[in-house]
Amino acid sequence: MTVRSPVANHLAQTVAVAVAVVAGLGAVLAVSPKAPGGVGTVAAVGGFAAVLVVIGLRDPRWAFVFLMVTTFLRPAIPKVLPTADPFILAFGGLIISTLVWVRGHPERRVSLGALDCAMVLYLLWNLNSILQQHDYPPMLYPQSGMQLDLWRFLIIGTGIPFAAYLISRMIFSTRQSISYLITTLLACSAYSAWVSIMQFHGPHALIWPKYIVVSPAWPERAVGLPNQPEVNGLILIVGYVLALVMIGTEHRARWQRVLLAVVAAGCAYSVYLTHTRSIWLDFATVVAVGIVLAKGYRIGFVVTAIGAVTLIALNWSNFTSSDRKAGGVSSMNEVYDRLNADTTAIWAFSQKPWSGWGLGRFVAVNTYHHRQWTPETLWERGLGIPAHETELGILAELGIVGLILWLTVLVLIARRLVIGYLQLPADGITGRPLAFIAVTALSSLVLGGLFVDLRLFDYPSTMVFAVVGAAVGAADRASHRTIIDPLEAGEAHRAAIRARKQQTAIAPRVGAHGQ
Repeated sequence: MTVRSPVANHLAQTVAVAVAVVAGLGAVLAVSPKAPGGVGTVAAVGGFAAVLVVIGLRDPRWAFVFLMVTTFLRPAIPKVLPTADPFILAFGGLIISTLVWVRGHPERRVSLGALDCAMVLYLLWNLNSILQQHDYPPMLYPQSGMQLDLWRFLIIGTGIPFAAYLISRMIFSTRQSISYLITTLLACSAYSAWVSIMQFHGPHALIWPKYIVVSPAWPERAVGLPNQPEVNGLILIVGYVLALVMIGTEHRARWQRVLLAVVAAGCAYSVYLTHTRSIWLDFATVVAVGIVLAKGYRIGFVVTAIGAVTLIALNWSNFTSSDRKAGGVSSMNEVYDRLNADTTAIWAFSQKPWSGWGLGRFVAVNTYHHRQWTPETLWERGLGIPAHETELGILAELGIVGLILWLTVLVLIARRLVIGYLQLPADGITGRPLAFIAVTALSSLVLGGLFVDLRLFDYPSTMVFAVVGAAVGAADRASHRTIIDPLEAGEAHRAAIRARKQQTAIAPRVGAHGQ
C-alpha cells in the first residue's frame, strides 16, 4: 500500500478551498448593483464567508492559505467591501488567528532578534515618510493625475511580506504543517504556467481572468495574473524549484512524481514565454545554483540546463537578434528605459540624500526631473515610469537611511539562510531542501528587484518571505536541539558526579558510626 505524503493529502483540500474562494468571490459579483441578485444570493455569500472565517480563525495554517490565494488573485477579484480588498480581510484574519493560536502554543513563540528589529525600523521609516510633507504628491500615472494610495502601497510591498515571514516561522514547524504552504505555492505557480501557456497556445476560453488575453500590458509576453511578465516569471521560477525539490526529496507515488514533473516543465517553458531577459537570467542563476547545491535532487536542474543550452545553440541567430518575440536578447529600448530611470534615481539621491523625496514619489520625480544616462540615450526613454530597480527606488524615496535598513534586512536574512542550510539535516522537506528552496527564492527576488520595483507587487514578496520564514524557523528549531540538548545532558552528568561525591563523603561517616 502506498503511503500518501502530507503534500498529497493536503493538495485536494487546498485546491478545493482555493476554488471555493474564487467561487465565493465570483458570487460577490452577483450582489453588486450592476448584477441581478436576491436575498438568497446574499445569504449564500454570507454563509460562504462565515465558513471561511471559522476555518481561518480555528487554524492559522488555513488562514495563511487564504492570504496566499487572495493575494495571488488580487488583480483579478473585486473588492468585497468599498474600502477593503479580499486579501486585506484575509491578512487581518491571519493576524487574529495567529494571535489566538500562539496563546495556546507558547512554545512556538519566536524570540525577536536583529533581523526582526531591522524590519520594524524599516517599517517605521516608511511610516515616517508617509506622515511627512513632501514636494510632490504620490503619483501613479502623472498623465491622468491618479495618485498612489500610500497605505496600501506600504501594506502590499512591506507589511504583508514581513508579517508572512514572522508568522511562517511560528506555524510551519512540522512536515505536515509545511505542506500547507508548499502545496499552495505549487498550485499558484501551476496556474500561472497554465494561463501563460494558454495565452499563446490554447483556447482563450480556458483562460481566466480575461485581461490576460483581452488587454495584456505586454501582448507578446506571458503576463500571468499580475499582468506583468517579470513578476509572473518570479512566480514560475519558485514553482519550478518547488516541483523539482518535491520530486527528489521524498518517496511518492508515480502519479505524484509525474504531476510534479509536468508542473516543473510547464513552469520552465512559461519562463521562456515571458520573453523577459532579466527573468531568463534569474532562471539561469537558479538552475546553476541547483546544479551545485541540490544534492540528491540535482537531475532536474541538469536536464534543464542541457535542454536550454541545446535550444539556444540551435536557435543562435534568433537568440542574438532584437526580436523579443522570437527569443532575441539584443533589443535596447528597455535597457535605455532602465538606465534613464536609474540615472534619475541617483540624481534624486544627490538632491535629498538622507530622507529622500518621500514614499511613492519616484514617478513624480521621474516626470519633473527626468535624467538621461548619456547624451546619446534618447531622453524620452523611461520618462515618468516607476523605479525599475528596487534598491534605487528606495534610495530615491526613502534616502540612504531607508536603503541601509532595507539592505540590513536582506543581509540578515541571507545570513540566517546560510547558517540554516549548514545546520539543517540533509534530508527531508523540513531539512536542507527547505533551506535550498528559500535560498533560490530569495536570490530570485533580489535579482528580479534589479530590474523592477517589487514593492509594487504583493504576491512575489509574500511568497518568498513566507518560504524564508519557514526555513529560518526550521533552522531555529534545529539549532535549539543542537545546542540545548547537549547542555541538558552535561548538566545531568554533572549532577550525577555531585551525587556520587556526596555518597562517597557520607560512606566513611556511616562506617565510623558503625564501629
